[in-house]
Amino acid sequence: MGSRTSRRPQGRAWCRIAAGLVLLCSALASPAANLPSVAFWYAAEPPLSELAQFDWVVLEPAHLSANDVSFLLAQGAAPFAYLSVGELDATEAEQFPDVALSASTDVTNHGWNSRVMDLTSPVWRDHLLQQARSLRQQGYAGLFLDTLDSFTLLPKQQHQLQRDALAQLLKDMHQAEPDLKFFFNRGFEVLPELEGQVAAVAAESLRAGWNASANQYRDVPPEDRSWLEGKLDPIRDRGTPVVAIEYLPGNRRDEARQLAAELTTQGYVPYVTTPQLDSIGVGAIEVHPRRIAVLYDPREGTVSRNASHTLLGGLLEYLGYRVDYLPVDGTPLPAQPVGLYAGVVVWMTSGAPQNAFSFNEWLGTRLDEKLPIAFIAGLPVDDAALLYRLGLRRASEPPRSGLTIVEHDSALLGSFEAPVVARARGMMGISLLPGGPVAALTVAGPDGRLFNPVAIGEWGGIALAPYVLEEGAERRRWILDPFTFLQSALRLPAMPRADVTTENGLRIATVHIDGDGFVSRAEAPGTPYAGQLALDQFIKPYPLLTSASVVEGEVGPKGMYPYLAPQLEPIARRVFAHPRVEVATHSFSHPFYWQPELAAQREGFHAEYGLNMAIPGYEAMDIGREVIGSRDYINQRLTTPDKPVKMIFWSGDALPDEQTIRLAYEAGLSNVNGAATMLTRADPSLTGLYPLLRPTPGGLQVYAPIINENVYTNLWRGPFYGFKGVLETFELTDMPRRLRGMHLYYHFYSATKQASINTMREIYQSMLAQQPFSLWMSDYVERVHGLHSASLARRVDGAWQLKALDGLRTVRLDADMGWPDLLQSDGVAGVRDLPQGRYVHLSKPVATLALRSERDPRPALEYANLPLLAWHYENPERVRFSFAGQFPLRFAVRAKGRCEVLHAGKTYAGRGTGGVWEFDIPMERVNDAQLTCR
Repeated sequence: MGSRTSRRPQGRAWCRIAAGLVLLCSALASPAANLPSVAFWYAAEPPLSELAQFDWVVLEPAHLSANDVSFLLAQGAAPFAYLSVGELDATEAEQFPDVALSASTDVTNHGWNSRVMDLTSPVWRDHLLQQARSLRQQGYAGLFLDTLDSFTLLPKQQHQLQRDALAQLLKDMHQAEPDLKFFFNRGFEVLPELEGQVAAVAAESLRAGWNASANQYRDVPPEDRSWLEGKLDPIRDRGTPVVAIEYLPGNRRDEARQLAAELTTQGYVPYVTTPQLDSIGVGAIEVHPRRIAVLYDPREGTVSRNASHTLLGGLLEYLGYRVDYLPVDGTPLPAQPVGLYAGVVVWMTSGAPQNAFSFNEWLGTRLDEKLPIAFIAGLPVDDAALLYRLGLRRASEPPRSGLTIVEHDSALLGSFEAPVVARARGMMGISLLPGGPVAALTVAGPDGRLFNPVAIGEWGGIALAPYVLEEGAERRRWILDPFTFLQSALRLPAMPRADVTTENGLRIATVHIDGDGFVSRAEAPGTPYAGQLALDQFIKPYPLLTSASVVEGEVGPKGMYPYLAPQLEPIARRVFAHPRVEVATHSFSHPFYWQPELAAQREGFHAEYGLNMAIPGYEAMDIGREVIGSRDYINQRLTTPDKPVKMIFWSGDALPDEQTIRLAYEAGLSNVNGAATMLTRADPSLTGLYPLLRPTPGGLQVYAPIINENVYTNLWRGPFYGFKGVLETFELTDMPRRLRGMHLYYHFYSATKQASINTMREIYQSMLAQQPFSLWMSDYVERVHGLHSASLARRVDGAWQLKALDGLRTVRLDADMGWPDLLQSDGVAGVRDLPQGRYVHLSKPVATLALRSERDPRPALEYANLPLLAWHYENPERVRFSFAGQFPLRFAVRAKGRCEVLHAGKTYAGRGTGGVWEFDIPMERVNDAQLTCR
């Protein structure tokens, strides 16, 4: 290949050798399983959670914030900043005009629209030293130094002087910033003088290359490979990691894995990626895709009201996936970086979109990449060529009445919630071409024509109306088994599934109270305020953590009842002062519609109670007053500095826009509420299961996991004991699948009616009888954030790397995946095998999960009622551990021998039953205790 360095295009959108994965570190001759890893990403919007899987991450600094750098560091990844040493592109020249004027040569690299710089220039030297200092201050662990050999483009008589200046510049930079690691892109001319100062060296196309001028992949000629190996092998043999970056198309993933393995055996650190260099490639580790792209048509409703979100989102979350909702609205759909997505779901029922050409082209590109696609409910494709590629034929006339079911696959439909019955209304006339998908449903028309609205193919599958949902006047049921269809069509493999229903083997329980009705009088002796009765009858007697809020407009002196503030505020202070209560706000004026202009566009819209509470002098809703103002009011008048407001509970329709969500996060408040998850025996369908998350550009909205008593009581019109139905929801979301924890969500007005008071007591008692894992809502929300941010990767040895978990501490395994290998894993404390799944307990947000075929006989945590802080195996018989929470510790371990715990000089003997040893330690915080099982 010669000694030409790969360079950046204008604006540093990407670098020829960057944007994939590369490696680092000591001793590449070690076994592949011990090789460290590195990633390159120069494109915009870097997928930080996935990139965090790698030991080093080389990035274009313009695309990262300081928080992004900090995030990578917190995940154990070392971020490296790209820095061009020998060239200045046009964008940078505009940014640094004085530098460009003083230090540029007359030579231009036309391929990248950049000017070759004079390395002897003091101005250029000072500029690079300043850049290095700035990047170190931003938190970067090192620099990826590019264009090191650009001086060879200058006249030959200048080479020696330029080379000497380059060597001295790098020595000066290392002396000025000794904490920054240097990662070279080639730089063969100066490497001998910088022995010991270079952490790694990268070079591209040792085996598989890309011809940019011909726009095609190529095999590297033997003479080019030999020349490059002659440069790289001595560097590798001296112990410096050598990164080999190779190019293959994304649909040749198996070939990429094989090439990576071969390069590893030769002592190179491989990274096989695509020439666009904005994808996740294959190296010493491989990121396991856990994102699903869901395409929806905004003509059918915004995300929050779109069937693709309300019906499908929660099911995909249960399967362990992050869902990215993409609107097909006339704007170009974003590219799907290779290696990032597990599949695409298209739920669109309004026909082809307005931008049908680009939409079809986008789908075709995904097919080229062999990314599975599932069409549900509708098939918004009119293009004959694309339909042919899918193996589908569209009838010129839709099917009519008189249809009969010829055959169907009962594993995919008809055995889930509703039977398969011949239906014609809304049916699209789709049949299968020879060699195309395999029919899961065949329907015959009276004229003998055959139609196949459900089918599975190599590229994915279709499940079309009216054979997806049975629609009734007031209820819906799944005809399709959505779990089986999604896993079949998208070819979803087994993986550790992020789970927010269970922690340390116990079902999670939360309690959160909206402030509505705090001012109401209870139908009880003395007619106390509802806030006081809730404190006395619900919060104090039942040992569950509670997240409580108030509406400032109800209790404060600037609200609707200023004359009652002297009575209400002391009650609120007592509620917030309780040790099992965390503090939240429910806004200032309780907006009934957080986006009133959008709400007014709904069919039949009628603001029965107005847009918000009619507070005197408050004429127009002010989002800052609602969020920040109510927070400040509570912090200043109702709580103490050591127990500030932590959350906002959205009121009314609970649909804030992205600016409001962003404002809440900037104010230090996490958020919850919205959606309407509710399953009862009268209506047990999973169509009542909403998702947990609504992603917005302003941040995540976390929905209420289960809806509140207002819905169970017919909008508080009665029966007031109706909230007893939430116990049915708890049951139906636990079996046969654990889809939710036990989430008790109510308003203070549930403390006003005798029927509701009695019902609340029954709910609390039922929850406690199940011995759940009690969490404050803010802590639960952190777990839900982990459902969105978590990433997975497979190591060469087969172990799973789990990162970016946020507060999440449980992954669920399919039974055929095996059991945790406790000594080979890291951050894994144990496992509890339940009918709903095999729940693995994690002790930290970055963990390694190794698996084995049989249960590990070593002492393993079976369950615990407090958050786990540490679990470390000192040897096969002894563990050191720590827990901390708000209750006395109760936990159990599974072990073959007798177990005891030593803590703070006291020994606790376990109570053994069937190999499970139970312990009760009367402390809320247990630090560095020792468990021994012999």
